[in-house]
Amino acid sequence: MISKVRMTAKLKTEKIEPLLNVEKYGRIYQLKEVRRLDYGYKAKIKWIKSEFNVLVKVKKDLIEIIEENGKFSISINFSNRKADVTLNCSPIASALLAPLAWKIVKNLENYSEYIPNVNSIYVNSSSLLELFKTKPSITLDLRGVTCPIPEIEAKKAILNAKPFEAIEVLVDHPAAILYTLPEVARTFNCRYEVINKGDYASFIFICGRRGKENNLQLEDIRNMIRDEREIAKLYIYFDKIIRQEKVDRFTPDLLCGEGLTLIVASPEGRGWLLTAVVDNDKLVSARLDYGNVKLYDDDAVNMLTDFNGLINVYYLKH
Repeated sequence: MISKVRMTAKLKTEKIEPLLNVEKYGRIYQLKEVRRLDYGYKAKIKWIKSEFNVLVKVKKDLIEIIEENGKFSISINFSNRKADVTLNCSPIASALLAPLAWKIVKNLENYSEYIPNVNSIYVNSSSLLELFKTKPSITLDLRGVTCPIPEIEAKKAILNAKPFEAIEVLVDHPAAILYTLPEVARTFNCRYEVINKGDYASFIFICGRRGKENNLQLEDIRNMIRDEREIAKLYIYFDKIIRQEKVDRFTPDLLCGEGLTLIVASPEGRGWLLTAVVDNDKLVSARLDYGNVKLYDDDAVNMLTDFNGLINVYYLKH
């Protein structure tokens, strides 16, 4: 079960925009080493004796801080001279992290009136694709969707695309822009551009592959799941999401489906990705991508067993 802790800060200003400048005023949110990405920001939070790597998403009335392995997320929603601060984490972690959320509330109340107005941080940047009038043939609107769905949908679109076709993915999840979609582009030899649209990004692939691979040999799943290119075929075959779960701890009993099922799991910050195929309650094959580490089958499952964090689990069928 995921624990939610909600608090409200009373602001001493009506000007919300200056509070969205996490590069300049990241200390209010306990952020340090804030670095701008193609979309969103990467930063660190040091709290008590722990240090966390986080991704930060900024919209016109929202700041969302996501720990890269899904240990927690903190959202700050601004409205009517107040900020609603919500901490999402496991019940075990809430004792450690609730004071962090409370610290953010007190910082907003104490310092909001002293922050001067700043220029808007929302910038529409141009790209070579725009300059040369390249128009995407398909646009996938995945705003509001977290990993691993952007990866699944992008791979499916690329596998069905013609050579040199442009595919646009609209996304507002920093982990997808920083890690997932660039890795998809490298896997399929695609050129890509990222256009910052302010509170979301346009990620455009120029497809470099030829041909269309639709055949899936189920008896060869173990070999497919070990190949960066072949694994994408699984997302073509298992093309229907039948169920989604959000859990705070990974356990092997999550890997169970009715008949042949593809199961994909990832924490909110996309620190790792598990791809598994099961036949009822029997594991056919599994793959864990955890940074530069790749583990397979029982080793992959054992590595994640009892992992605590905010985890998205998707179940897909043919």
